[in-house]
Amino acid sequence: MYDFPAYEAGPSTAYDEDTGRPAHGSHATPRFSYLLTSVLGSPFLTTSDLPEDADTAYAPSIPMDAMDTDEGADNGLDMETVDGAFSSVPRSYTVTRPPSPTPSFRTETFSVVNWNPELYNLVLPHDGDGAPRCSMGFFPSCRRTVSGYPSAQWVQNGTPYPSPLKSSRSLTIGIGILPRIWDALRDGSPAKKGRRRPGLPSWQDAGTDLEYHSDGSIDYANLQPLDGEEGELIDDEACFIDVRAVTGMDIISFLPPELALELLSYLDVASILACLRVSKRWNRLARDNSIWRTLFSHKETDGWRVDLRRANRQNSISLSASRTNLPAPLELNWYDLYYTRLELDRRWSNYPSAGLSADLSDDAIAEREVPKAWEPHVTRISGHSDSVYCLEFDSSRIITGSRDRTIKVWSLKTGKCLATFAGHRGSVLCLKFDRDWDVADDARAGDAMDDDDALPPRRGFLVSGSSDWSVCVWDIYAHPRQGQEPAITAEVKAVLRGHTGGVLDLRIDSRSIVSCSKDALIRVWDRETLQLRCTLRGHEGPVNAVGLQGNRIVSASGDGKMILWDIASGERLRTFEGHDRGLACIEFKEDLIVSGSNDCKIKVWDANTGTCMRTLVGHDFLVRALAFDPRSGRLVSGSYDKTVKVWDLHSGKLLREYRGCHVSHIFDVKFDHNRIVSTSHDRKIVVLDFSAGLDTSLFV
Repeated sequence: MYDFPAYEAGPSTAYDEDTGRPAHGSHATPRFSYLLTSVLGSPFLTTSDLPEDADTAYAPSIPMDAMDTDEGADNGLDMETVDGAFSSVPRSYTVTRPPSPTPSFRTETFSVVNWNPELYNLVLPHDGDGAPRCSMGFFPSCRRTVSGYPSAQWVQNGTPYPSPLKSSRSLTIGIGILPRIWDALRDGSPAKKGRRRPGLPSWQDAGTDLEYHSDGSIDYANLQPLDGEEGELIDDEACFIDVRAVTGMDIISFLPPELALELLSYLDVASILACLRVSKRWNRLARDNSIWRTLFSHKETDGWRVDLRRANRQNSISLSASRTNLPAPLELNWYDLYYTRLELDRRWSNYPSAGLSADLSDDAIAEREVPKAWEPHVTRISGHSDSVYCLEFDSSRIITGSRDRTIKVWSLKTGKCLATFAGHRGSVLCLKFDRDWDVADDARAGDAMDDDDALPPRRGFLVSGSSDWSVCVWDIYAHPRQGQEPAITAEVKAVLRGHTGGVLDLRIDSRSIVSCSKDALIRVWDRETLQLRCTLRGHEGPVNAVGLQGNRIVSASGDGKMILWDIASGERLRTFEGHDRGLACIEFKEDLIVSGSNDCKIKVWDANTGTCMRTLVGHDFLVRALAFDPRSGRLVSGSYDKTVKVWDLHSGKLLREYRGCHVSHIFDVKFDHNRIVSTSHDRKIVVLDFSAGLDTSLFV
């Protein structure tokens, strides 16, 4: 409630002698005492000084024609019913504003009417009574500034003179803003909420004028829209405030742990990492071993696999600890496994700011100062006395064949030569063996922890092809030793003869042995009986490489053609043509065929349709060897240009190039998730290891 000052009648106030009330001609004004507020928040004026005669309408003490200074003003009585009065009063005696919310400006200094009798007596027509005038009709017709005062002062005769008036914040709000607020409240709707009309002046902007009609009223139709400046309301956003309390409950924490873990198992890695930061309860659930086991299994399509037979105590967590947080059935620490494998894949990838090419030669010290991608650890193994033509490796050893007519077994971890076999009378051009044949199953591995002597030697299967036209079948043995790597021995089980030229390539699976030769023939042997099953003829030149997948064989020849064969029927299924020169190497996995040629190109083929999916260009000389993993999409190639290149199989993009690994032609290259191994005419075996500092013993 606001208290307005009560003004006493001036010396010139005339009173009726009978009633004691001011005479009509005295221009006296009733004294308004209070500004009240209704339940809707609308302030209005009331008075306790109105006439007591209720029988007749209140007659203003100031004639209406005297109150309105404009000649064209309406002289009719404009009456309005006011709370607190027994009858209607002139509208000019009332000040009313519409319902509105709490304004954004400070209300302790705000007043709809801020009377200053001495100030108003200078500009308003009066008879010296000193009473305040409330009606806007008192102001003459002229342009008015946003403060509500005339921009040029005037007197009744129109002679301007300097004005003593000062800008009033109260009048600015009362006269300049309230009509605009009223229009916004009247025309606004909830559908218009949030719409902003930019580029409009605020009531505080100096020099901003409002247009008035000749009668003193504001031209609302031509007013600029509100722009959300201080003290203004945009449409009806202040009346329709959408306040929503942030409420809810932590459903995960109220669920049994089994159900909570089941729900979290459907999230991806990014979401699980976010869950770690929600709360302690969520952190414990998101770290559960079963969650990370599920996340790891989702990456199996990308080649993420583990061999549980290799599990040891370093990769396990205690049962007592795992039971505290509802562990997964297995005791492997799947969080560490996931992190390790992710870091391993990152090392294979190229960094955006790093160069594609890495010179890994011993004298390339200066180049290493240039920012590069992560460079693998390089190990060079020597031992053969002549060119190393072929290699195969598993998780613990490398087996190589050389022009020196020997086969050597090397420790992958130390590079030490574990064994040397001699059985061919010519160069060993190719070989294959069963990977990890000596890895124990769970039961036998448990027994081996206590007594290594309880295990007999593990027997493996090895085949080799030579320039002496023969295929040797070997029994290879691993003899466990306490605290040392197993000792390796081998003996020739059988010699397969039938080719009339050097055996250039071999493939094996659980049922067959496939060999190809310079005699342009492909021979298929039974692995169990070692008997010849069929001979495939169709090439016009030496068959340099073969691939085996199920019941199908693909062969690559120096005649520039690839042929897809059916083993059971011996029929030719399809012929692939596309290389410009003879083919040197081939790989066949999961309906994909990748070939390398003397035209320096690598081509990727669809085995089912025979179409060339993409061509990879980058080598400068013959592409002699290649290997790829269809799950990870990684392709590695070796060439006579002495480089090893890593490609993205799906996009054909070159990811990395390694120069300086060898000083001569590269004859063979193989890779797994940890490393790349290559052999060369320089008699060296080079290992590029990406797993330095990581425990990758379980990965396959």
